[in-house]
Amino acid sequence: MSHSDSDRDERRGGGLFWFWAPIALILFVGVAFSALAYFHGLGLSPAGAVAAGFGGVVAVILGLFAAVFAVVLAALGAIVGILAAAASLAVTLFIVGSPVIALILLVILLRRPKRDDAAGAH
Repeated sequence: MSHSDSDRDERRGGGLFWFWAPIALILFVGVAFSALAYFHGLGLSPAGAVAAGFGGVVAVILGLFAAVFAVVLAALGAIVGILAAAASLAVTLFIVGSPVIALILLVILLRRPKRDDAAGAH
């Protein structure tokens, strides 16, 4: 069973959806904000209501970008914090472990070698 090019295009399509969907969403929300501003009784002209509505959309989009930037910056800060905590733990272990290792090495070095009594008697 072979598939024609039209069958392949129907399965694969939908790329333009991701281009037009955000544009349609921005326009829909802008119109909704504009209608809300116009009919809410603020005394705005239709042009002022459109400006206020789409200005609100711009503010929401900028707020979302600021939130994404803040999350990325916080994640980088958390990574730096984890690295700093690991470094401080390593330094603490080094400070505590160095005298212990030095004492163990000193005891090993100061031990007298065992005499071989069988070799000394002959």
